[in-house]
Amino acid sequence: MTEHRINIMDDNEPAVAAGPQPQEKEPQVVYAAVSERFVAFLIDYGVVFIPCQLVGRLVFKMLGNEAELWHYFAWMLLVNGLFILYETIFSCGDRVSLGKSLMGLAVMQKDLDGPLSFVQALKRAAGYYLSGFLLMCGFLMAFFDDRHRALHDILGGSVVVQVREKTFGERALVRALGSLLLITFAWTAYVQFFGKGALVDQYYIRHARKHLRKVAALEEVHKARYGYYTNDLLRLSLLSGDPVQFQRDTQKILAPRGFRIGVTKDSYKISAVAKDKKETRVAYSPD
Repeated sequence: MTEHRINIMDDNEPAVAAGPQPQEKEPQVVYAAVSERFVAFLIDYGVVFIPCQLVGRLVFKMLGNEAELWHYFAWMLLVNGLFILYETIFSCGDRVSLGKSLMGLAVMQKDLDGPLSFVQALKRAAGYYLSGFLLMCGFLMAFFDDRHRALHDILGGSVVVQVREKTFGERALVRALGSLLLITFAWTAYVQFFGKGALVDQYYIRHARKHLRKVAALEEVHKARYGYYTNDLLRLSLLSGDPVQFQRDTQKILAPRGFRIGVTKDSYKISAVAKDKKETRVAYSPD
């Protein structure tokens, strides 16, 4: 008798091998390196501060001697407020700041569950300044964290990840650019806060010179009234119309030591020390 075998498998269906099936590999998350983050930060810093610095110089040039110290502090608060707003807006939702976009980075929630909320991004942006106030220790935390999180990341509940893979050449370029920008940033900060071009120091020096011109004007009034110049500042203050305010202005603008008035029959020279960090000596004479 002929044996007939029946195939119960569908000819069009491939046979499935027995045993456990291999699981699909999940894409590996690569956290942004500190050098990449630093370059991105300086780019974003420049986006806000370079235009503001140019506008600020123009504004204070127009104000000239009318610029007061509170104008400088108000301007600094405004600029830093704009930077916080910029970082907040471009770190929440699906938005990315210019610096991070160029570096192929993005800010996400710490559990990688999606983008930051506006409040989280605001806390993160404000955290930049807290990190700075702690003598940059908040930024240095990124070197010791396994996900390169700095203090502002912890405050905002965020991590920074790579969204675009870089070649070896790109990584080397980023490190070199990061080093160059770090040196430039450090030098600019030094000049801004400690060098001759510091805005606050310029204020003190400019107003010290302006005050010496006021003293010189009072010398001319004294000469016209009494026929001679005097080295007595108290006598000159009485001619100002408001001696109390004149003395207050003198103490506010000039250092307590170093004020001198040298008088001859036909001329005089006034010298003083401004209240800038370097205690710059300023002088005025009618010659």
